[in-house]
Amino acid sequence: MAVEAFIPDVAMPSIKASTSSSTCLVPATRFVYHGSEFEYSVHAPGSRFSRELATVFPQLTARQRKDLLVIPVIQQCDHDMAGNNDAINKERDVKLELFIQWGKRIADRLRGLGMWADVMDPASGFPIYSEAGPTPYPDVQGTQTLTRYDVQNIGCCHILLHPAWKSKIYPSTFFTTAPHDILVKVINEILAS
Repeated sequence: MAVEAFIPDVAMPSIKASTSSSTCLVPATRFVYHGSEFEYSVHAPGSRFSRELATVFPQLTARQRKDLLVIPVIQQCDHDMAGNNDAINKERDVKLELFIQWGKRIADRLRGLGMWADVMDPASGFPIYSEAGPTPYPDVQGTQTLTRYDVQNIGCCHILLHPAWKSKIYPSTFFTTAPHDILVKVINEILAS
């Protein structure tokens, strides 16, 4: 089952909205991967955000958490992901597979260079490579906290609104301890190959 562009409020950690100490290291950057338009930005999370990630990645050392970068990744969709029908569900599945495929390529390359990296499965909120902690990562809340994109509340759900693509998006997240310049270089190498 693929994740929608919204996350229910229940059973999710509370990624706090304060970004006063979070730093954007790479602004929103777009690229096309296998015909899908992606956008990513790279953030050094503030101390509160980092502490909350300790329950998502409990195996990380204090040093690794200090170096941790959060990379919100958004794909543009043809359909409004707040809806629910066969076409929307099929597009969600396609976007999930594309993100996992792209993310694994980036993570495998960084891990091959001796750096920690992981891909968050947006369908479950748990990491692909690391042992899952007790808390899933909330892509929508995390992305909103770091990017300051608007969120629309619909009942018990939050829908992330991209400035240009609105709710026609598929949000996901990548994590690494690699320096941001090496991460960008690896992303560009993968896209060029």
